[in-house]
Amino acid sequence: MDFKMEFNMETVKVLDLIFEHLPISMVLTDETGKIIIMNDHYLKYLNLKKEDVIGRPVEDVIPNTRLPIVLNTGLPEISEPHVYSDGVKGVVHRLPLYNDRNEISGCLGMVILDDIHDLDKLIEVNRFLDKKLTKYQNEVRSIYRAKYSFDQILGKSPVIQKLKCYAKRLARNDADILITGETGTGKELWAHAIHNESPRADYPFITVNCGAIPENLLESELFGYEEGAFTGAKKGGKMGKFQLAEGGTLFLDEIGDMPLLMQVKILRALQEREVERIGANGPEKVNVRIIAATNRDLEKMVREGTFREDLFYRLNVLTLQLPPLRQHPEDIPLLVQNFLTQYCNRTGEYKKIASEVIDIFYSYSWPGNIRELKALIERILVCSDMEVITKDDLPLNICLGIRECKYNEDPHSTLNKALEETERELIKKALEMAHESKSEAARILGISRTRLYRKLKQFGLEDA
Repeated sequence: MDFKMEFNMETVKVLDLIFEHLPISMVLTDETGKIIIMNDHYLKYLNLKKEDVIGRPVEDVIPNTRLPIVLNTGLPEISEPHVYSDGVKGVVHRLPLYNDRNEISGCLGMVILDDIHDLDKLIEVNRFLDKKLTKYQNEVRSIYRAKYSFDQILGKSPVIQKLKCYAKRLARNDADILITGETGTGKELWAHAIHNESPRADYPFITVNCGAIPENLLESELFGYEEGAFTGAKKGGKMGKFQLAEGGTLFLDEIGDMPLLMQVKILRALQEREVERIGANGPEKVNVRIIAATNRDLEKMVREGTFREDLFYRLNVLTLQLPPLRQHPEDIPLLVQNFLTQYCNRTGEYKKIASEVIDIFYSYSWPGNIRELKALIERILVCSDMEVITKDDLPLNICLGIRECKYNEDPHSTLNKALEETERELIKKALEMAHESKSEAARILGISRTRLYRKLKQFGLEDA
């Protein structure tokens, strides 16, 4: 780039006024290399007065200067290092100036950095801070990372395989997701897998159980607060879960248990993608994806007025409905083997589960779904001293294949009625297993024959 400049008295005066207000060292020479202007910033640095430098050759005033070389070659030097007589290193620009006849009319020198050691220190500090930031980012990501992938969701049944394909498509989309399903179906596991399959996988995965946090604390947990926002507020304030999840995914578990007042604030956060800390002067933008989950019927709750309709429709964009275990019982053997392997690896014990146990599992309804199955496997493995787990190690209700108790269908049933119904079902199942042998049925039930006969009479089963 050529800088056109004709020097006359008026031009010099104007430039001198401009240079005086600049916070960097500047010097201007004519075509012979004599100093026309040197601003106060440069004069102070060199410990000289203006009358000592004006009209003098620049090389006599600035040791080791390359301005005469630039005047001779006409080539600018940008961000070049310069060593002063006291050994201090700086960074300078040297620019040739041209008149309208394209002749060199002078040269401009600017000291961008007085002491390059300051830059070295700054660079070193910056590197240190970058390392610290990277370290803390990695720590945050390791703490708030999604733990599971789709490979860890077990199931060879068509329903699970189809659901995996669908969930992977949802993962690649950045829209919010609502996961529904009975308790124990693995909603959080699926949320983890979706995050890890998404473009946000390298960023935090933050979980909030909306039903486990007291209502008076939920807002501060989600949105954070400023220092002094309320009595007991931490010094420096606190980041909310939305901000912790920046760039990643916020998993709102049990969204159906969220209080109505918080539903309003969540809705605004979802619509505007901004949150406001308690005590803050204004909102802050956030970049998060929301995955919500519930085992409740949100549509029914909307009709009853316990869940906001606008929030429901805001969440119900992409939905993933998880099936109960009873709808894909063919996956039970695979799940059992996985839980068995986990136990054996953790304890160092070697145990097997008899095929008869798996057969019994097929006949049970699993109201607690996969979570119930896992808990049962853990319990029977711990409680049994045998290497092979048989039906004798199973709880009676599992062994007899007792499904949900009938009292669940009648909310007005008394406890005594519920117990009677359960006893009746157990006795009938035991008689079936014993091929109507009262002695064998009593043994299966773990009661005396006398007590069994009393119960048969009580329930009108004498002829059974």
